Amino acid sequence: MKIVIVGAGKVAYYLIREFVQEHEVTIIEQDEKSANKMANQLSASVIYGDGSILSVLGPACKGADMIVALTGKDETNLIACQIAKKFCGVPVAVARVNNPRNMEVMSRFGVDKSYSGTQILAELIEQEIDYQGLRIVHKINGSDYVLVEFALSSRSKACGKTLSDYRFINGSKVVVINSDGDIITPRGDTVMHAGDMLTLVCDAKSIDQIWKEMVRE
Repeated sequence: MKIVIVGAGKVAYYLIREFVQEHEVTIIEQDEKSANKMANQLSASVIYGDGSILSVLGPACKGADMIVALTGKDETNLIACQIAKKFCGVPVAVARVNNPRNMEVMSRFGVDKSYSGTQILAELIEQEIDYQGLRIVHKINGSDYVLVEFALSSRSKACGKTLSDYRFINGSKVVVINSDGDIITPRGDTVMHAGDMLTLVCDAKSIDQIWKEMVRE
């Protein structure tokens, strides 16, 4: 795959070092010192210039499969992606977003994938948060839903009730039950018991309420 990377900062350096092992990589960097460093240390083509200008970006993007814009300026990353897609025919555009508030703007103006370091860190932290017994095990891509896992508290009103009888918060659904080592595929008549390990699909906004009603001792 031919990949064009705009911006050669620290983030780009480690990414490019991985990419060059399997892909054809072209780097565009407007800081001469950084461009020379990349040229000397990595097996990639390096262009010294502004990656948000068509005259620079055009030749680099010829035959490219993807553009990845990694500069420290969201505006530059957006412009580079737009030019690459609209004028150079690059099918996939990926951008680094420095301000998480610009994620929606990137998507609205044609960037296929955008990543915010702040957002990724927040999501990683969120996935590791333990509500004293409840753990977020997976965030479902493209939605506000997550998979959570917890042991059903003996004080919960869900104990002794079937799945169909218990009113789950905001339409949450049990997808698997581990009862003393037995993996149970949930059905409407499945009875929940204290200590059962439940895996639940729920809206992320409902986690706190689920913890209070089903997990907290």
